[in-house]
Amino acid sequence: MREIRRDDDGALLGYLRRAGDGWEPLTVFGYPLGEPGPEDRAAEEVRRSGLEVLMGHWEFLRDGEWYRCVILEAAAGEVRVRPDDHRYPHGGYALTLERPGPATFRPYR
Repeated sequence: MREIRRDDDGALLGYLRRAGDGWEPLTVFGYPLGEPGPEDRAAEEVRRSGLEVLMGHWEFLRDGEWYRCVILEAAAGEVRVRPDDHRYPHGGYALTLERPGPATFRPYR
């Protein structure tokens, strides 16, 4: 994987992962930001939305139900989230999701 960092302060914005003949843009925790494509287009997608996407609401899957949450922290391979859904049985306690992917974690629709 190749890191993409902000030019002015070096902050990590996300990653590029080789995908066939192209490159897949990923968040800092490895979630796909878009379809694989040319390296420059994938890098631009990471620069444009790599951090912005972390600020919105997300959903995580627990016991067959999707629950809305917000991301508190994101690192390679994991996110720490706070449930923001009155249906979640454990209240607003923060929890860590390891290796979150589209099958268990997704942007809120």
